Amino acid sequence: MQLTKREAPYMRETADGVVLMAARSRHGAELQFPPPAFVHGASGAADLADVAIGPQGSLYTYSIVHPGRDKAAYGLAMVDFEPGVRVFGRLLVEPGREPALGTPVKVVPFALPDGTPDYAFEPLPGATHA
Repeated sequence: MQLTKREAPYMRETADGVVLMAARSRHGAELQFPPPAFVHGASGAADLADVAIGPQGSLYTYSIVHPGRDKAAYGLAMVDFEPGVRVFGRLLVEPGREPALGTPVKVVPFALPDGTPDYAFEPLPGATHA
């Protein structure tokens, strides 16, 4: 069986902000994020349609991780997007300014410690804090 690597990025910048790219089978399956990196067969990628989610979602839940004395705390969150996709990622918050559940958040560019481009979530300006 042949596997084909998909080259489609999972995040794009648009005029409205950064959006994440989910995938849906052209046969009507549910959205998948992140989209599959590999598909079966040479034409497998043609069976997937990219669907933009974001640039804004609703904070479903989050946790502030305290990795140790010499390392800064950071947030991890699950965010709900229309049309029914829940996404996990980094939550950018100031210490003591944690948002309330349901707070609107936006997708923003974020660099991993090794410099790899990624995404994170950030509460919208004026969002309610817990």
